[in-house]
Amino acid sequence: MPSRRVVVLVALAVAYAAGIFILSSFPVPAPAEEAVVTLGDKTLHGIEYAGLALLLALAVGAVKPEWRGKAALLALSAAVLYAASDEFHQAFVPGRVADVLDFLADASGAVLGAGIGYIWMGRAARRAAASATSPR
Repeated sequence: MPSRRVVVLVALAVAYAAGIFILSSFPVPAPAEEAVVTLGDKTLHGIEYAGLALLLALAVGAVKPEWRGKAALLALSAAVLYAASDEFHQAFVPGRVADVLDFLADASGAVLGAGIGYIWMGRAARRAAASATSPR
């Protein structure tokens, strides 16, 4: 039976991906337009997919702790494929467009998120190893 941590991380990753799909199913709402102007459309895309890749990396790493490097690569691949499918999906949503530059911003964010996940899992593994060898 999976641990509570595994269940929570997988649920968060799935919920985050579902949230992306749901939000991209609607035209951009007026309050979001202000954020786009303030931060920039491509920055928001990068942040969005950095979060997805990070959650995916942590979820995969929790399911298979020995896959730390593979978890980040798997998360990156999944986030980039999801970004491509999201841009394709937006081509069919009134008020949205499929944009290659949006996809590239998504992929760049996914690289950042997967990298952060890799570093995070590495530090956690080193802390766990250090605490296992320290005298109590």
